Amino acid sequence: MNRELGPRLKAAIDANAELQERDALKSVGLAAAMTAALVARGVPDPTAQLAGELGVLAFKRGFTEWSGSDRPPVDELAPYTLKALDDLRTATASLG
Repeated sequence: MNRELGPRLKAAIDANAELQERDALKSVGLAAAMTAALVARGVPDPTAQLAGELGVLAFKRGFTEWSGSDRPPVDELAPYTLKALDDLRTATASLG
């Protein structure tokens, strides 16, 4: 994936209501797919739904950080997404 494309892609989506809708539908579909995969592996439904939603949020946060980072580039998106997931786990744990 081209790291420099991220900010341009985000700007195009932000400027177009149809692209915003499409992006939202993709997120819903991705969360549903993750939820279904987890349920198929025996994860209880509420836990699977939460994990699916957090997975989408972690991906979005990781992608934003990866594509817009001023830090030295890391070629892979995965470390950014995993860090976002760790941050979300920490935040979730603080809820009690």
